[in-house]
Amino acid sequence: MVPTKPSYQKKALTPEELLVKLSSRGLVVDSGTERLALEYLRGVGAYRLKGYWHHLADATTKRFADGTTFSEVIRRCEFDRELRAATIAAIERLEVAIRCAIANLLSLKHSPHWFLQPSIFRPTREWGLGHLIRKIEEEVHRSSGKRFIDHYFTKHDEPYLPPSWAISECVTFGLWSRTYAMLRDPNDKKVICKRFAVDEPDVFKSWIHSLTVVRNLAAHHGQILRVKLGVAPANYKKAGIKFRDQKSFFATATVIQYLLRQTRLPNTWVEDLEAIFSKYPSVSSSELGFPATWRSEPGWS
Repeated sequence: MVPTKPSYQKKALTPEELLVKLSSRGLVVDSGTERLALEYLRGVGAYRLKGYWHHLADATTKRFADGTTFSEVIRRCEFDRELRAATIAAIERLEVAIRCAIANLLSLKHSPHWFLQPSIFRPTREWGLGHLIRKIEEEVHRSSGKRFIDHYFTKHDEPYLPPSWAISECVTFGLWSRTYAMLRDPNDKKVICKRFAVDEPDVFKSWIHSLTVVRNLAAHHGQILRVKLGVAPANYKKAGIKFRDQKSFFATATVIQYLLRQTRLPNTWVEDLEAIFSKYPSVSSSELGFPATWRSEPGWS
């Protein structure tokens, strides 16, 4: 077969060569910044850093706007890194609260081993009961060295998996999101979502799915700044939440804030955001979709 696309021809460059190349395109690297710039090229990588400088350069000529400095690229990189860390911490609080709400309701209503009861689920083509059980089995096996898992298997043969409150400490947030979506009884869904002051199960399903995607993005070092997210949390008109851009980080940040408030547990989400925005004034929060009045927007106060 004759190839229809040219072969990749770019060669790898050393950090020193990359810095010369960037400087030739107008990126300012003064003598006091050169050593740090080289460390970022070594320790972060030019390909990753490009995500923070590509919009600062002309798409055709590749030249940087006058006065663009490597220090600004570093600030944007650090802004994003700190935002990811704050996002993971906030979603972690929600993950625990949401899985607790699901596990508690279903354990009390059905049994501590509710996940072994096919009747409470409505599987889809994309995700069935077999997927659910297999994922639980895999995560329990992976956690076999944990004391509470070992304790169960030392004491019991039946059921063949530990109870819900034990597997809660093993499985991922994504599994809980899929579990909620698969519940057959709409009343189960409604009781769970009303725990978080959301009375529309489809909205809550959309929100927790968005949280799992953004959490995974942040945990795997994905860029958040100036990125359109791959998920769009649903509007919640009853609470006045109607997003201008559902795929902006602001939309997910609003979901995080709204749900955190309902847990009534300590959190520093707003304070963390304000601290990051204040620490990096050259990076506009509007690049994340935040309006100037974000603190007074629905879902935040």
